[in-house]
Amino acid sequence: MVNLYSEELHLDRTDPKLWRLRVNKLGRESWDYISEKEAKYDPQSTFTQWLLQLPDFPTPMPSKHSGHKNFTAADACQNGASFYQLLQDPESGVFPCQYKGPMFMTIGYVAVNYIAGIEIPRPQRLEMIRYIVNTAHPVDGGWGLHADDKTTVFGTAINYVILRLLGLPKNHPVCVKARRVLLKLGGAAGAPHWGKIWLSVLNLYKWEGVNPAPPETWLLPYWMPIHPGRWWVHTRAIYLPVSYLSLIRYQCPLTPLLQELREEIYARPYDSIDFASNRNNVCGVDLYYPHSAVLNFANALMVFYEKHLRCAWIYQKAKNRVYDLIKKEIANTDYLCIAPVNQAFCALVTLLEEGVDSDQFKRFQYRFQDALFHGPQGMTMMGTNGVQTWDCAFTIQGLFTAGLAEKEQYYKTVERAFKFLCRSQFDTECIAGSFRDKRVGAWGFSTKTQGYTVADCTAEAIKAILMVKNSPFYTKIHDSISDENLCRGIDVLLTLQNVNRFEFGSFATYEKIKAPLSMEKLNPAEVFGNIMVEYPYVECTDSAVLGLTYFRKFNSYRADEINHRIKIAIEYIKNCQEENGSWYGCWGVCYTYAGMFALEALHSVGEQYSNSEVVRKGCAFLVSRQMEDGGWGENMKSCELHSYVDSECSLVVQTSWVIIALLLAKYPEKEVIDKAVQFLKNRQEKSGEWKFDGVEGVFNHSCAIEYPNYRFIFPIKALGLYTSAYGASAV
Repeated sequence: MVNLYSEELHLDRTDPKLWRLRVNKLGRESWDYISEKEAKYDPQSTFTQWLLQLPDFPTPMPSKHSGHKNFTAADACQNGASFYQLLQDPESGVFPCQYKGPMFMTIGYVAVNYIAGIEIPRPQRLEMIRYIVNTAHPVDGGWGLHADDKTTVFGTAINYVILRLLGLPKNHPVCVKARRVLLKLGGAAGAPHWGKIWLSVLNLYKWEGVNPAPPETWLLPYWMPIHPGRWWVHTRAIYLPVSYLSLIRYQCPLTPLLQELREEIYARPYDSIDFASNRNNVCGVDLYYPHSAVLNFANALMVFYEKHLRCAWIYQKAKNRVYDLIKKEIANTDYLCIAPVNQAFCALVTLLEEGVDSDQFKRFQYRFQDALFHGPQGMTMMGTNGVQTWDCAFTIQGLFTAGLAEKEQYYKTVERAFKFLCRSQFDTECIAGSFRDKRVGAWGFSTKTQGYTVADCTAEAIKAILMVKNSPFYTKIHDSISDENLCRGIDVLLTLQNVNRFEFGSFATYEKIKAPLSMEKLNPAEVFGNIMVEYPYVECTDSAVLGLTYFRKFNSYRADEINHRIKIAIEYIKNCQEENGSWYGCWGVCYTYAGMFALEALHSVGEQYSNSEVVRKGCAFLVSRQMEDGGWGENMKSCELHSYVDSECSLVVQTSWVIIALLLAKYPEKEVIDKAVQFLKNRQEKSGEWKFDGVEGVFNHSCAIEYPNYRFIFPIKALGLYTSAYGASAV
C-alpha cells in the first residue's frame, strides 16, 4: 500500500470500513458514510473493499498464476477476468470506478455550497481535503490542470481556495507550500478564463478582469455559425450559465475567510490590482491555446458594448432567454447537466433565481452526489457521473472476443452488464427548443439519466448487445431488448455521421459538426484545444464502423445505406493516417489508442497486413515504438505535442491496445507479439489483478483522465485474442 502524503502529515481521515457505495438500476453511484452499528448489518461490496484497500477483500488465489513456469496467456486471461468480476456491482451490472484526473471539477461543488451557506458533511470534507493534498505536486506543492500535470496557476489557485473553504488553515504546511509556488508564478491574477470566473463568483477577483461571455449570442439567428446552439455541447453548456453570471456580475457576499483569501492568493495587495488590465493575463505555464487576434478583437468589442451600448431591454431579454435554456438543460438531465462543471454553474444560477430552500436547488444537492466519488486518495468530483455504459459495452465485447463469455462462470457477469445496457437506451426526447438532436434509441457515456447521446458509445453498445443476442448461450435473455429498438439506435447513429460539407464520412462525439472548424479561433478557454465546435475523431469514426459492420452481419435493415456509410467512414479513417503510419488519438493516450481502433475498424471490413498498405504502415509505426521489455508506453505529452512521446517504462493498457491492433491486423511476426504478451503476464499479480501504472485517457489535447477499468478490459481482450490466434498452450 502506498504511503500517502496526507498520512505523513497526519491529516484526519474517515474510517474506510464505514463507506458504502450505493448503485441503483440505472447506474447512479453515490457514497454513504454510516455508523459502526449500521455497518454490522450493511456489508461492503467487494468493489468497495478492493478500492479502499481493505483486508476483507476476497483476493482470488488461482491455481496457476504469474509465479508458475507453465503459466500461459490463456491462464492470465482467465485470472484477469475472474478478478475483474469481483468489481462488478451485482444489482445494476455496472463496473464502478473513480473516473478522476482533472483538478478543476471539485471547485464547483465546494463554491456553490459555500455561497449557499450549506456545510459539507464532515466525512466528505475530510476526504476532499485528503484527495487534494495527495495530488499536490511532490516537489513544489502546487497543482496542475490534471493530477499528472506540472504546477499551474489555475490548478494551484483553485485547489488552494478549495482547501481554505474546506477548513484547512493558511498556516498549514500544505497551504504554506502551495501559496509560495502560486506567488512565485505571479499569483491568481494569471489564472485562465475559467479560474477567473470562479474567483469572481467567490468575490476574490473582479468581473472587469474577465473576458466577456455575452448572453446576447443566444438571441442571434440560428443560421449564423457563431450561434451557441452550433457549438460543441460541453462548451455551450458551460458558457450558458457563465453568460448569466457574467451578465449580472454576480459576486457572493464578502466573508472574513474570503477577505483573508484576497490577501493570500495575489502577489500584491488586492485593492491595488487593476483587474481590467489582467483580462488577457494568463501565466505562461498555464497557456495551451493562446488567443487569436480574432478573439482579442471580439473581446475588446464586447467590452465596449457591455460598457456603453447594452440597454436594459436587451439585458433582460438575454437574461430571460439564458435562464429558460438552463431550465431546459436541467429538465433534460434531471439536474445532472452534461457534467460537473456546468452542473455547478447551473446550480448557482438556480440558487440565485429560486433560492436555497427551493425544490430545484435541493434537487441539485441530491444530484451533486452522482459524480462525487471516493477512493484510496480521498474524495473528488469526477469528470462525469461515471463511465457506466462505455465500460459495460467494452466488458461484454472483451469477454466475447476473449472466448470467455460463453463459459458458465461468466454468465452472470455478462447478463448483468447486458441488462444494464438494455435499460440505458434513451426512450424520451429532449424538450423542444433545447438545441438538442433526436436521442430516442441512442446511448450515452454514463447513464440514461444524464441523457446526452454519444456516437461511439451508441455504436459500441449496439455491438455488445448484438453479441449477447446472437449467442445461443444467452437465449433466455435475448428478449430484453427488441430488434426494433436496435434499429432505432442505428437510425440515430446514422444521423451522427458527417455527410455534408464538414469532414465528410467522419463521426464526432455528441452531434454532427454544425459550424466551420475555423470557429476555434474564438476559443476562450486558454487551457484546452478543439472546444468550440464538434470535431471529427478517428476513434469515434472507428467505433461507428465497428457498430455498423457488426449490425449488418445480423440485420438487413437499411443495408444499402449502411454499406455506403461504412465505405465513406473507412475512407475517412484512411485519410487520417499520418505519413509515418500513425493515427492521432484524442480521447486516449494517444497514438497507441487510435492505432488500435483504426486497425480494428479496417479488420472489420477485411483489410489486414497481407492485403492493405494502410494496415502495413499502421503496424510498422506501432512496432517501431516497442520497448526492450516487449511492451509499449506512451506519455500523455503525445496528446499535447501531437508527436509520439515514450513514457519512462512500458504500460499495461497501451501494450494491450497494440497487441489487439497487431493481432486483428494479422501481423506476421509472432515474436513481436510474444514479447508483448509476456510483458502482460509478468505485470499481472498472482491474484489476476493488474495495478494502475499510467493515465489512460485525455480530452481536448491537454487534460489527462483515468479510465480505471481499462487495465482489466483490454488485457483480457488482448490475451484472449492471442489465445484464439495461437492456441491455449501458447506462451
